[in-house]
Amino acid sequence: MRRPALLLPGLLCVALSGCGQHLHLPFTAGADPYRPPGTSETLQRVEGQPALVPALRAAPGNVWPGPVQAEPTLESLEKEQLQLPNQPQPPALPAERGSSTPPGTNLPPLPRVPPVPPVAGTPAAPPALPPAAFPVRGGMAVPSDGTSTYRSVTLPDGTKGIMVPNGNGTSTIIRSDGTVETVPTPK
Repeated sequence: MRRPALLLPGLLCVALSGCGQHLHLPFTAGADPYRPPGTSETLQRVEGQPALVPALRAAPGNVWPGPVQAEPTLESLEKEQLQLPNQPQPPALPAERGSSTPPGTNLPPLPRVPPVPPVAGTPAAPPALPPAAFPVRGGMAVPSDGTSTYRSVTLPDGTKGIMVPNGNGTSTIIRSDGTVETVPTPK
């Protein structure tokens, strides 16, 4: 008989804890507090009720646009422009098509510009100095042709390479076998 006496205070605590708010106990009747509010068409379909909205129907007739019109060519546009009223007539074409002589003009000829004489006392450009060799792994390399962004170099073993300045005082040499070496940029 003592067991029911122990259960009674536990049930009272559960009942009193729900005071002031809605207590939802599973497997009991009543409103579901977790159910989304509303009566939309989607909620009706989720609950298995028939939808009150009529189904969509296809529009009668052909709803697609007609065929794409061809793009006008320059020739057809020029013909249309010639057919417009109050338009000046274009100048007559030369009788000889494909002639390399330009059409005549009513403008006076331009005066000739006299040639600029050389300035006396300016020294000629110094002759190009032979390229200076610089040290690389295995010996000295000799630069040859190139631009400010790269130079071809002949390496100590006789193979060719490409030297690319890095802009920080060093240059990268890419050898013909694919190996890469970084050296101080030669002056």
